[in-house]
Amino acid sequence: MGASSDSPGRARVRARLFHDVLLEQYSYPPGPGVTLPRHAHDEYHLCLNVGTPGQYHYRGSWHLVPPGSLTVIMPDEVHLARDPTDRETDSSYSVLYASSARMRQVATDLGGRHAGLPFFADPVIADADLTARFARVHRLLHEDTALARDVRLASFLALLLQRHGRVRTATPRDGRGPAAAVEAARSYLHDNYAADVTLDELAKIAGLSPFHFARQFRRHVGVPPHAYQLQLRISHAKRLLLRGLPVSRVAQETGFFDLSHLTRHFKRHVGVAPGRYAQR
Repeated sequence: MGASSDSPGRARVRARLFHDVLLEQYSYPPGPGVTLPRHAHDEYHLCLNVGTPGQYHYRGSWHLVPPGSLTVIMPDEVHLARDPTDRETDSSYSVLYASSARMRQVATDLGGRHAGLPFFADPVIADADLTARFARVHRLLHEDTALARDVRLASFLALLLQRHGRVRTATPRDGRGPAAAVEAARSYLHDNYAADVTLDELAKIAGLSPFHFARQFRRHVGVPPHAYQLQLRISHAKRLLLRGLPVSRVAQETGFFDLSHLTRHFKRHVGVAPGRYAQR
């Protein structure tokens, strides 16, 4: 679900909703600096600014945000955001709102039921690797399968909490052992390769939290669950193509959104477009 608003010479705003996660993209042309009124959010507010420095008045102090920095504002914290100078270049802000319930669940998955609500003492996150990961998650979260989106978001939030949210990772308890848990989920993927399976579904089948399941799956299989799902779909697509099915029909049968979605992934993994593969 998405929306956009464009005004010549003013901010352009694009928004998408992914379950309880709200994504926004603000773009500003060069011009006078902008100051937003004091406000607060119900959710965790994550923002990546590109092009122009930013500034927050937050918890009684001013915080300068260099271009290319990731920031985190805690829920219900009143703050003021502004450009400290006029904007000399195009500027953009990628924003992600994550609910307290989601962040608490990620913390629980990582550190157990006593982990509590993640806390970020400083709004500016000095972590180039995490900032790059956030940019990629924000860009790709509205694309691909539900499983790919779930894994990307869960992995990023888990890494954010581990590095900067004061959450320590606890060892998960699993009576069957991680190998058996992963095998159960992998069998489910084989039987339902075309279905839009979610990370929560697979984690429940494995009897693990979503974060621990994704980590154990990659450890035992060698690739994350969404990449494994994609491999299965491409493998079945090859066989259907060689049986003479039209490419558009193959896309439908193997769980791809449409022909272009199949073609993009097929070319990346096989080296040729689906139609050429069938001809060869």
